[in-house]
Amino acid sequence: MSEGKSELAASASWTYGHILPNGITVLALAFGMTAFTYAAAGLIAPAIACVLIAALLDACDGRVARRMNTASKFGAELDSLADVICFGAAPAFIVHQWGLNSFGLIGWLACLLPTIAAALRLARFNVMTADANKPSWSSLYFMGVPAPAGAFLTLVPVYLEGAGWMDLRTSSLVGLVTLPLVAVLMVSTLPTFSGKQTQRKAMRVLFLPTLVLGVAAAAGLYLYPWQTLVIAALAYMLSFPFSYRSRRKKILATG
Repeated sequence: MSEGKSELAASASWTYGHILPNGITVLALAFGMTAFTYAAAGLIAPAIACVLIAALLDACDGRVARRMNTASKFGAELDSLADVICFGAAPAFIVHQWGLNSFGLIGWLACLLPTIAAALRLARFNVMTADANKPSWSSLYFMGVPAPAGAFLTLVPVYLEGAGWMDLRTSSLVGLVTLPLVAVLMVSTLPTFSGKQTQRKAMRVLFLPTLVLGVAAAAGLYLYPWQTLVIAALAYMLSFPFSYRSRRKKILATG
């Protein structure tokens, strides 16, 4: 009898342990879908907020699963499917409704590119995750721009217009150029820093500067949201040469 009760308790623990991280993924998906509703109604700022919240949740679900030792292939596949919607389709639809719809078919095709790229890179990521021959340091980098960061960059033209640095027409023209570039970055082999690994190192080695930077970013988002988003996007893109050089050094050191 006691053995049966222990098995039942273990089964319940396994179930609850998997529900929490997958529930976070589903919640992120809900925010991603809500972004479509806001964008269709012309409420661009709330739509972008939904995508950013989905990105925060996406950063949490994997951590929760690993902390609870409940990471699973089901969770990984669910996360990828949610990412295509939240960080591929949703930001592209937002940009289309915001201004690129004025360019007709050309604007629509430009919006399709980051969505397709997000699906392709996530499929590649799932395949590469199963590679047992990867070096241990490979977890420090993504191959190409990850989907959440790609969504963030896709929305840059909207940030520029919201900050008042460009009018709608000019920023929309910028979008016709930047969206294909973002798509290329997502499917490229350019090494980019893994946010998870970078955050761990920053909190361990540079705790105080990281804390100050986090507070400054939060204050900036509250007081000057559009300008802060533009600066954050620029800072992220400026990290590309450093991530490329860092990975190249590791390859040469182990090669």
